[in-house]
Amino acid sequence: MSNENRDYPAWLDEELFASLTDAEAPKKNRTPPAESSVGEPPAQPGAAETSAPAKKKKKKAEDPEQGPDEASPKKKKKKASDADEAEAAPKRKKKKVPDDEPDEPRPKKKKKTPEKTGPDDEAPPAPAALPADGVKEAAAPAAANEPSAEQPEEPDVRAEKLPKPKKRVRGWLVALIVAVSLALLACIGATVCAYLVTTSQTNLPNVYLGKIYVGGLTREETMQALEDAAWAPTKGGTLTVTLPEEISFELDFLRAGACQTKAEAAEAAFRYGHGEDWFDNLATYLKGVFTPVDLSRTEFVIDRDYVYEAVDKAVSEFETRTEGEEYVINEEDSVLEVVKGAGQVTLDREAICERSCALLLARESELVWDEIVGEPTMPDFAALAEELNTEPVNAFYDPALNQIFPESKGVTFDAAEAERLWEKAGVLEKFSVPITLTEPEITAEGLKEMLFRDKLGACTTYLWGSTANRISNIRLACSRFNGKVLQPGETFSYNTVVGERTEEAGFKLAPTYSGTAHIDGLGGGICQVSSTLYNAVQQANLRVDARVCHTMLVGYLAAGLDATVDWPDVDFVFTNDRDYPIQLFASVDDAGHALTIEIMGTNVDGSWVEVIPGEWPAYDETYREYGYEVQVGVGAWNFRRVHFPDGSYEDGEKVYSYYHFPDEDIHWPDIEIYAEEETGESDGGGES
Repeated sequence: MSNENRDYPAWLDEELFASLTDAEAPKKNRTPPAESSVGEPPAQPGAAETSAPAKKKKKKAEDPEQGPDEASPKKKKKKASDADEAEAAPKRKKKKVPDDEPDEPRPKKKKKTPEKTGPDDEAPPAPAALPADGVKEAAAPAAANEPSAEQPEEPDVRAEKLPKPKKRVRGWLVALIVAVSLALLACIGATVCAYLVTTSQTNLPNVYLGKIYVGGLTREETMQALEDAAWAPTKGGTLTVTLPEEISFELDFLRAGACQTKAEAAEAAFRYGHGEDWFDNLATYLKGVFTPVDLSRTEFVIDRDYVYEAVDKAVSEFETRTEGEEYVINEEDSVLEVVKGAGQVTLDREAICERSCALLLARESELVWDEIVGEPTMPDFAALAEELNTEPVNAFYDPALNQIFPESKGVTFDAAEAERLWEKAGVLEKFSVPITLTEPEITAEGLKEMLFRDKLGACTTYLWGSTANRISNIRLACSRFNGKVLQPGETFSYNTVVGERTEEAGFKLAPTYSGTAHIDGLGGGICQVSSTLYNAVQQANLRVDARVCHTMLVGYLAAGLDATVDWPDVDFVFTNDRDYPIQLFASVDDAGHALTIEIMGTNVDGSWVEVIPGEWPAYDETYREYGYEVQVGVGAWNFRRVHFPDGSYEDGEKVYSYYHFPDEDIHWPDIEIYAEEETGESDGGGES
């Protein structure tokens, strides 16, 4: 180390580095410090006598064989270099001191050191390590300020302050802060740029659709650019797929992904670099700045889901048509149509889908598929013959469901012939087996046209003089069978249909007959409903199974045309003995004070009924023996006369009735006749 930059005595180097280990000592190429010109460090004022001998003793103790004037070659070099440095060092301006005053060093603050206890005590130990830079800074003014042999030695306290600087650590911290700040700024900048790229409404730069540049354009501008350039990389079309059983469907090139529209191309151009990942969009943008990209579709990816969905629907229809349909009766041609393998074979959906996708890529327009999966087995034609060889069945009407069920024809066919034709046919081939059909007499279409088309019979009676309760009972009874349908052969029971006459059922007290007396009873008046229905049944030419006349005449019908009822024994019953259903309608006209009942049905032969009544007076036989004509009642009869369109007619059997006058209405002669009383019962009272 040069003495030009040293501002402390050279002996301090030796003392400082003597305490260092080999690993801590400075490298050999560093210049050793030079000794002072007199060979000893200057002593402090007042301490020269004690410090110098102590140091000499120390040196002798270290090397007893070497004298004080003998120094090692290294120390000799130090002396020579110190002398040279002293001559070459710039001289500092010194403050002039008077000759008569001894040279005294400038007083300096002394650092407290441990007190010496004897001549053998050593000087305070040097610092553990002295940085190289610190040595240079301290050594620079050494030559100028080095004291002479006559001057007292100045204690150097700067050596203890040299290890303070830590500029290198401070530099690394600043560099780290700067690097982190730059990285943070870079991240913020990248995020902002990525956001701007993602939210921009224009295409990225360097984007092409074929030969058309669309970079930096909006969707609308891209569409216009494609329109102006008449852009059409592919054209649309369809692939027609035909399956067995005449099933076909079409696959659209556009929906299948085999062509691209202007809108799709414009959307593809915009979506490029506008995904959900901001930084991926930024990377795409940076890549696009240097590398152009063509987003027009050159290789098409078929939408297999779309194709498979169409194939599956068509195959399902094929299976529906063939499943369980081993035969169909063709009535028009009188043949049994059989499909060989129906319900036993199917089609390979995957194979059809793969083939369709390949043809879409090849832009073909037609695919005919006839490959069948499965082996058919022959049906049991003998059992089928037993099932089909039936008699014809007429169509009929179900009143409960208000529905007409169709007819079925009688069928017969040859089972052996059917087996022969089946063996000859191919898979899913349709062949015909001759059959014989027998037509039914009544078809559903004919029944629908004739059902309830004709009014077979009707009757109206009047309610003049009826009380409100009586009219209420009549209305309630009508509601029990209004709209009722009777199938051919079905029987109608008035008591069963109307039900027991009770207050709980809604019936009220009204005038009625009890023998030859008038009383109030529950359900009074409902006999007018049964009597009106009886006349309608007569005109409809239906069979009457049970009918009883009243005990006395009624005011709403002529003698012999009434039908009384009384729960539960006296009933009115009839049967629909026609070929078609009939329907009953009953209503009360409040304005006209009338009760009307109609019977609708089908008049097949066009006939109509005339009811011919008759009556005679009934006399008391006892008075008659004495020559007195005392009328006590009326006898009546009636019969049906059925007229036909050709003018002919048929008369039915006569129906007889007897009615007794009320006692107050009989005019008895004023004579006394002694005779045995005759007892007897009338035909019935009733709920008139």
